[in-house]
Amino acid sequence: MNGPSEAGQMPAIPTRAYLIVALLFVFQTLNFFDKLAFGVSGVPMMHEFSLTPKQFGLIGAAFFLFFAVGGTVIGTVFVGRYRSKYILLALAGIWTASQLPVAFTHSLPIIIACRLLLGIGEGAALATAMTAAYEWFPDHRRNLPSAFILQGISAGFLIGGPLLSWFVVHAGWRSCFLVCGVLSLVWMVLFALIGREGPLAGQHAAPVAHETPLPFRLLWLDRTVIGVMLIAFFGYWVIGMAAVWLPPFLRLGLGYAPLKAGWIISAIYVIQSPVLILGSWLTQTMRQRGWSARICLGWSSGLAMLVSGAALLVAVQSPAGVMQTCFLAIAFSVPSLTTIFGPVILAAIAPSRQRARLVVVIISATSISAFFSTFINGWIIGAYPGNAPLGFAIAFGLGGVILLAGGLASFLLLFPEASAARFAAYRQARDTGAVFEPSSFARAKP
Repeated sequence: MNGPSEAGQMPAIPTRAYLIVALLFVFQTLNFFDKLAFGVSGVPMMHEFSLTPKQFGLIGAAFFLFFAVGGTVIGTVFVGRYRSKYILLALAGIWTASQLPVAFTHSLPIIIACRLLLGIGEGAALATAMTAAYEWFPDHRRNLPSAFILQGISAGFLIGGPLLSWFVVHAGWRSCFLVCGVLSLVWMVLFALIGREGPLAGQHAAPVAHETPLPFRLLWLDRTVIGVMLIAFFGYWVIGMAAVWLPPFLRLGLGYAPLKAGWIISAIYVIQSPVLILGSWLTQTMRQRGWSARICLGWSSGLAMLVSGAALLVAVQSPAGVMQTCFLAIAFSVPSLTTIFGPVILAAIAPSRQRARLVVVIISATSISAFFSTFINGWIIGAYPGNAPLGFAIAFGLGGVILLAGGLASFLLLFPEASAARFAAYRQARDTGAVFEPSSFARAKP
């Protein structure tokens, strides 16, 4: 008698799986609440502690430094070795422990220490959330839950902008951190009650039988892998700008009131969700119709970064108003497509037993870009103390140039088919004893 899979019937996904995905969506939303709280509180915090933009930028940059280091360490040491439920609870516990003290202290060193602790706890959040979701869904049914969890990023900015700005105006900037800490604590309780290890736990990274792992230099110094590193690095430059400097830009650079600035942040990220969904659907459809990964993923990544870079350059030269908001929305939303395309490219070319570590390390390590963007932007803005709009225009203009560079790198370096063929040639040469020539796939057609 045939089992369900032999009969061609899909096993039912339990209701708990969808509840867990919903909680992971909220998890990602709170993740970006925590990031945005610092930026929304930036202006009153700078006034209270007499911080220069350079000093404020350095505090924000330190968060992203520990974010990159913490994400890399947690992702490589704990993710995949320990139950994802307990890792998620530990991360949420770190969020709570690092946010609540800020709400009750007047000590700048304590605030800085809490930001560093938060960075450690947030670096591996996305990778761990995806791992937890994959425990409940087989390979061919993971796209939808993955996309839904990623929407938590958009929701964090969309809801967090006006919500946290309201608390700043009506209850003081410390209330932002109190709200974030309490929400993280509530999430911990819910996930402790509902979260479970899924039936596919430990299977999402199962290696293909007899698959030959690739040498470190061959894999990590591959042109396409380097290209993904660069677009991730340039993309996180913008994430750092958005989390720390976008709210002060709207207030000090453009003169908006706190609540209006919060609503503008929300408006900017309204388009991120449809951009992610439409872009993912379009490129997936093209792939199914025979278009190459080079075009669907490589060229699409390059186009996304070129469009966003050009939009940011135009935005800083435009007068404040609806048109400028539209350009800012394009600039900060469209690069999010690369957060999907990059891991998909890596998954398509890397051996399965090396895939998880490759993705986690690259995503975590390249987030160091946000450290540089946050600090450098603060240094630039601080160089124009009597002309904040000019300082912000130069800093955000640099961000536009960085995005254009990311687009150029995408077109020049992302050749997924050529890299996959190169890796296959190595494995074949190793299995047969033939001589492997790395340069054989140096050139590739689109």
